[in-house]
Amino acid sequence: MFPTWMHSSLRYALPSFWGGKNYLYAGKALLRPVIEELIQKNNDGLWSPQTTEQDMNVLSWLADTAKGHDRDADTLAHVEILLALASVHTTLLRMVNVLYDLTADSQCAREIESEIADMQAHQPTWTPASYDKLGKLDSVLRESQRMSPPTTLGMKRLFKETHTFANGLRIEEGTYVCLPIYAIENDPENAPDPSTFDGLRNYRLREQLNESSRREEYLFSTPEPTALNFGYGKTACPGRYFASLIIKMVFVKLLTEYDFKFLDGKQRPKSIMAHEFLFCWPWQKMLIKRKQNTASPF
Repeated sequence: MFPTWMHSSLRYALPSFWGGKNYLYAGKALLRPVIEELIQKNNDGLWSPQTTEQDMNVLSWLADTAKGHDRDADTLAHVEILLALASVHTTLLRMVNVLYDLTADSQCAREIESEIADMQAHQPTWTPASYDKLGKLDSVLRESQRMSPPTTLGMKRLFKETHTFANGLRIEEGTYVCLPIYAIENDPENAPDPSTFDGLRNYRLREQLNESSRREEYLFSTPEPTALNFGYGKTACPGRYFASLIIKMVFVKLLTEYDFKFLDGKQRPKSIMAHEFLFCWPWQKMLIKRKQNTASPF
């Protein structure tokens, strides 16, 4: 509606802009004194993060590792808020999409329920390692993310200097680039019959590997050249393992204790696309029924 050169000024007319600014201000006011205390103790040699529940958090990690101009309470508070922005809604979107996918594919849902029941029978007390053994559920998470990722573009980078690649492609300094991660993951060469949800696709691929190769290949939390939703290399999302664990815990609870069904005549809703971002259809209604004589591990 408006030319690009007006965008930086027009934002001040948007209520959402001021709402966001207020949330940011309130968040920083809450976090700033905590971060200042951690940085001061760390500078004085009185504290460094330990492997205790009190220190196993992002604030401690940031206060310990930030250097130079980044070692500032206001900057680290801003980073913490951005991390929350990047992690909370994406994890929730993944849960909703997986619920939609399993409700639409009842056979796959039964497979996952059976896997969970087998784990409960052999290991009544669950640990984080127990969830790592849910290979079929992990496969569903990865397949769901392939078909309904949080964004269609990823690996966004700004070139700080001009670079020429081996094939002659020249990228000028200041160029903003990204990768079409959705197109890559849904290329038929990377995912045969990409328009079909196949929850056990990655489970079968892992079963074809020998034991030594199976540790990380085709996992929800494993970035690969054909699976870039979590980034790649040393800058890959550091919270992907935690997200995987949380989502699995939620679905162990849901699938053990509840049945889900779309309303008659309704199917899995399509995602909404805004710019390069995908969001779940928020108006979907579902039937939920509590199962009898079943209980999750927690």
